[in-house]
Amino acid sequence: MISRKKLAIIAITASSLFLSTNPAFAGTTLNGSGATFASPLIDACKSDYAADTGNTINYTGGGSGKGRTDFTGGLVDFAGSDAPYSSGAPSNLIYAPIYAAPLALMYNLPTVKEPIYLTPKTIAKIFSGVITKWNDPAIVADNERVVKTPIYKTKKIKVKVKGKKNKFTTKTVPALDSKGQAIVASYDTKTISVDLPSEIITVWYRSDPSGSTENFGRFLKGANAGANSSVWPKAQNQSFNAMLPSNGGVFYYFQAASGSAAVSAGVKNKVGSITYSELSFATANKLPVAYVQNANGEFVEPAAAGTSIFLGGGTINANGTVDVDFAKKIPGAYPIGTASYGMAYSSGKDAAKQAAVASWFTYVLEKCASKYPEKGFSQITGPLAAKAKEQIAKIK
Repeated sequence: MISRKKLAIIAITASSLFLSTNPAFAGTTLNGSGATFASPLIDACKSDYAADTGNTINYTGGGSGKGRTDFTGGLVDFAGSDAPYSSGAPSNLIYAPIYAAPLALMYNLPTVKEPIYLTPKTIAKIFSGVITKWNDPAIVADNERVVKTPIYKTKKIKVKVKGKKNKFTTKTVPALDSKGQAIVASYDTKTISVDLPSEIITVWYRSDPSGSTENFGRFLKGANAGANSSVWPKAQNQSFNAMLPSNGGVFYYFQAASGSAAVSAGVKNKVGSITYSELSFATANKLPVAYVQNANGEFVEPAAAGTSIFLGGGTINANGTVDVDFAKKIPGAYPIGTASYGMAYSSGKDAAKQAAVASWFTYVLEKCASKYPEKGFSQITGPLAAKAKEQIAKIK
């Protein structure tokens, strides 16, 4: 016969199990806005999260600037930003580094059937209007040379097929070391000779306040320090126009659009165009991307592996943000790898929504990038993942 004490223990245990699988915040709707950088991963993963938790994620994008404005105004439950506040941050702000991906240089040159290779100095001259044609001697020199490119170690993982019960597929992802960084297995060294057309370059840039713009500007200045500092002397800014050098560049062929999707579509629809945007937008538009030279002299394609290596060479700050070092010689690093932040409130909000925000951030951090490797986002592990979890734990 079971005693009353044992029955009580069984009842408590059953109740605990029920609560663990049916959290108090189930059925919560979360509204967010901000970085369009994060949109491809959020759009891919939010239905999985809804199926697993019963919660709904509404994320409108709009750019990092809009995300910070909405967050400051208390208009959202969470926000996304590719760059921290430069000033005016709310006192109850929490940064959680839960997204990471490369900013890619995507272009439209249908007559060029092989990848192009670009140095930071050439990139700065293109985006400052100093170089205006694709067969400019500087671009030709970048593409008539011996190049060294890293090849990364990979592994295969099983991933559940979306919408198919008990059905899985195999996907290839970067193999990571104990610090959460990809592993360079070998290098490919070859002589390239790319035939470039006499085509006007149309530069597409973000018209909205953009974290992607700010991070791209950080790269343009940081990777062109020292002898090349004059090619992009101004500090990063969320406004592209505000950081353009005063170097006599030609801007007749510059085109502005709001959001990553719009600038990427602009490139797709106009031959000769180039822009900077998260890799997934290049994939969606079937646009080729440039290999970019890092401080170690290697030319690296924009991908999750090179991004994890680059960010692994950065400094994790106490507030969860990451400072990167463009001058540091990091083998295998893609030099425009970017960490992006989920922003949450530490206090003063509905408890159920706060619990759901913490749950959503954890889900993105631990599951989304590995579920959808084709989106180009890096799986955050190692010290940066530990810091992200520490920050998420502060959401009360």
